[in-house]
Amino acid sequence: MKKLLLATIAIATMSASFGQKNAIEKYFSDYQSQEEFTKVHVTAKMFELALHLEGTDVEEQELLEAIGKIEGLTVLANETTEQGKTLFAEATKRPGREFEELMTVQDKDAEVVFLINESSGVIDEVLIIVGTSEEFAVIDIWGEIDLKQLRRMTESFQLSGMKYFDEEMIEAKAEVNFYPNPVSQGKNATLVVPESLKGCSMQIHDLQGKKVDERKLTSTNNSVNLSKLPAGSYVISLTKDNVKLYTEKMVISK
Repeated sequence: MKKLLLATIAIATMSASFGQKNAIEKYFSDYQSQEEFTKVHVTAKMFELALHLEGTDVEEQELLEAIGKIEGLTVLANETTEQGKTLFAEATKRPGREFEELMTVQDKDAEVVFLINESSGVIDEVLIIVGTSEEFAVIDIWGEIDLKQLRRMTESFQLSGMKYFDEEMIEAKAEVNFYPNPVSQGKNATLVVPESLKGCSMQIHDLQGKKVDERKLTSTNNSVNLSKLPAGSYVISLTKDNVKLYTEKMVISK
């Protein structure tokens, strides 16, 4: 996190202030007035400059082109707090319904959640919320975002779990299919996952966060027995190596 801040601050000194209304402006504006937070804003102009650079190879050129489509980046970070995980828990409740959870990372040292705002198959905004025992940060990136390049763009975060945020897992998430939804009470549902997620853990929680079911997926095509659950709304999630790779709201109807 510190490496990210130092690098971004260096870029931000060359940038003007930004004007677009983004997730931080909508949901985290109160942090911007708190002295303990480091604030970084990078405007579209800085990212546009990447389009005028030439990469040394095809991969680097693709990365520069992806960066050039970003319209802005904002970082709000508190690196001296002892309430990082408390702030994280509170912050994850703030974003509106336009944001969908892409994945979460949880271990003994850090909690990280990636949220996306997507329209017509295009990622318009990525919101990253980070909490540790000593740090808390909100990172907001908006524009036309290539998720396949996002991991390379954020390697400097040095966060546990970033190794899962790659093209393979993004594609795997797109291939998960849970149906029918809603499902009639007493009936089974079907959960189809790609080969890369076979063996992961499936969990079902009620809306209060209580875990009501958990099992290991032994196949790519899984029958989910819901006969013991009453009618209502639940959240089904898939977790692999402490990384939550998929979540979906599930409704059991009477």
